[in-house]
Amino acid sequence: MKVLKIVGIVVGVIVLVFAGLATYAYFTYFNIEGDYVANFMAKNPTKSALYWMRNDSLVAEQNPDQKMPLASTVKIIIAIEFAQQVSSGKINPADQVPLGEPARFYIPETDGGAHPAWLKHLNEKNLVQDGKVPLLEIAKGMIRFSSNANTEYLMWRLGLNAINANLSALGLAQHDSLYPFASALYVCSDENSAKGLQLMGMDLYKKKAGQYFETLKVDTTVKAKFNFAHLSMPVQRVWSDRLPGSTVREYDSILQKIQSRTYFDSTAQGTLEKIMEWPMEAFDSNRQKYQHLGAKGGSTAFVLTYALYATDRQGNRTRLVFFFNDLTPLEGKFLQTMLTEFQQKVLSGSAEVRQEILKTLSTPSIGD
Repeated sequence: MKVLKIVGIVVGVIVLVFAGLATYAYFTYFNIEGDYVANFMAKNPTKSALYWMRNDSLVAEQNPDQKMPLASTVKIIIAIEFAQQVSSGKINPADQVPLGEPARFYIPETDGGAHPAWLKHLNEKNLVQDGKVPLLEIAKGMIRFSSNANTEYLMWRLGLNAINANLSALGLAQHDSLYPFASALYVCSDENSAKGLQLMGMDLYKKKAGQYFETLKVDTTVKAKFNFAHLSMPVQRVWSDRLPGSTVREYDSILQKIQSRTYFDSTAQGTLEKIMEWPMEAFDSNRQKYQHLGAKGGSTAFVLTYALYATDRQGNRTRLVFFFNDLTPLEGKFLQTMLTEFQQKVLSGSAEVRQEILKTLSTPSIGD
């Protein structure tokens, strides 16, 4: 056992060394100086979109009206509908829901461990009583942990028609309608051919996803046929490309409505803050720095998106939305790694730090 432990430590060290060398080589090869995320946006304008506001003034934008897949950032729309239905009395956030209900829609190994992480959190906080949790906790798990199972359960509970009707009410003219995109993985599994999926019209694709969604409400045995390992990267790419899309400008408009604290009535606003402002609950340091901080991100093997709003203790208001699409695995990995640093610079960096990011963003890309 001791020998195995030593071997494991040695292997771990070697992996870390190679990872460090790979990082060094990547940054050196591409001659990256300063902030990595800002550099990537400047050098990859066709893959990037950005909308950055500070104290109601536009700081920077890039491809503000280019529609891109949202991945899990789209769940903000469901959170808004949830809050409004609480306000109208259609749902009660304190209703006790058996954990088996959202579990109907859970597909193992397809959500990056989000649903298990939510369940672990519930148990650590003693939020489970007789196998049930408050409905509000399901919405919070959808945003903080990005549980796809919770998302599809809420599509069922709130109603997809109601969710999609809210798009026009929110002024989101370019936003694609939502559909059960986790259930769409069953459609991908059935077809298991990127070409076949591409030839399948979007209406039929959504119809088939909806059929699986309806089946899972009453019969979960269908889950036994699904094997995520069989989904090739080209098939996953089609699934990713077909996720609901919108623009960074539209998502800034959504954040503006939440951050203003005047657009929604007090009940809806309070509910939204309980759901969206999980970073305030999760980290003591955020409560020390901010009055309000809400965020939601999303990713696939090819997509990375994020939308956040913050009001600091001095009253400065920031909104930041950025979308990336058509990423390679290496690009996605590095962007994920450097994401927090970029956000911290935007939110709490000095004026000089923010100016350096703006300078990088305005640098013409290679070939321009």
